[in-house]
Amino acid sequence: MTRTSLGLLFVLAGCADRTLKPCDIADPSCQQDIYYADLRVRGDGYDPFGGIPPIQTKTEDQYRQELEAAAGQAAANAPAPQPWWDTTLALLKLIPASQNTVATSIDDQVTNTGAFYSWDTRSVTIIQHPNQTSDWQGQVQNMSTLAHELVHALQDRELDLRKGHHGSDESLAYRAMVEGDAELYERLFDYEIALPDGYRYKDLGDPVTYFKSWRGEYFANEFATLGAPYFAARWMVYPLGGLWQATLWKQGGNAAVRHAYGQSPTRMLDYIAGNGVTPPATVPIDCEPSIPSEFKNGNQPYGFDQFGASELYAYLFAWGVASDVARDRALLWRNDYLFVYFNQTTQKTATAWRIELASPLGADLLATLSASNQVHVVQAGTTLLITTSDDPAFLASWNPSTACQ
Repeated sequence: MTRTSLGLLFVLAGCADRTLKPCDIADPSCQQDIYYADLRVRGDGYDPFGGIPPIQTKTEDQYRQELEAAAGQAAANAPAPQPWWDTTLALLKLIPASQNTVATSIDDQVTNTGAFYSWDTRSVTIIQHPNQTSDWQGQVQNMSTLAHELVHALQDRELDLRKGHHGSDESLAYRAMVEGDAELYERLFDYEIALPDGYRYKDLGDPVTYFKSWRGEYFANEFATLGAPYFAARWMVYPLGGLWQATLWKQGGNAAVRHAYGQSPTRMLDYIAGNGVTPPATVPIDCEPSIPSEFKNGNQPYGFDQFGASELYAYLFAWGVASDVARDRALLWRNDYLFVYFNQTTQKTATAWRIELASPLGADLLATLSASNQVHVVQAGTTLLITTSDDPAFLASWNPSTACQ
């Protein structure tokens, strides 16, 4: 996702000379100019592609068809359907009950993607949206988007971005590092564009100020506009990763950004807290809640994930907790395990989410989270246990303890 350039422009007399003119990113010469500008701002002393990475252009319909085909292929190759995952997210209010995670994800990607870099094909794809304009404002926005994706191509050539992860939290933390890198250099690229007389960018030369502003906007307003909370939390990697990388860049230049990959955070908690803040170590969780045999017996499908502080924020927000309070409480996260069980015979789901916190949630907040007979919330000390099921009779009789059993 690329933050719209139009919101970054304002009228100001005078404009420093820049090397790039607004251009159409479908033009190969425009693409090459953007690519070489990326090399300049990154301080690269050579061109690893010997010209430019592969670039193709697709319409929204073509992109949707590609995503749907990929989803169908993934489903065909999967060992078994996972209806329990959609049910779990809906019961936790992280997605609407009527939504399907695959379909919602595709809608989300088609709407919010201006261009993307494919790790599989190692090529950049530009998505043409009907509302894109051909005037200079639209061209500048598209140029910024392409600059971002070309940075991914350069990252992949240097680092090989394909990397396995152990859960959602670790995966998002890695994405924050990668996307933050691209966001930083997209921002620096913006200063390379020669805008029409009377226009320039705010906060010229200070990307830290820019990303701090974006972080504030994300939590104050933007999160609520990005669809279901489960997916909105995934856009967090852009402003928070950008701020992380911009802070390093301001302290140590391009070299500091490169070196960051060797010591990148593995938790979204670190990005939410910000550079210079070192939250305590993760608290170990050595057990799972007690599950009756009807949900844990034989070869019944079983799911497990670690959501992290970002999805804890999303969960609190989904239950009506004010954004600033949700962010503050998300900083209390120290570990979590999400266990999901599915009975193939009854087609029913049971979910237990165990969260370890630095300190207990207050009584008022606990009451807010408990205001539904579909979700049970129990707190014992710094352990929060959230249980839910689409089988009301089972949920009524299910009282797992927060203690390890």
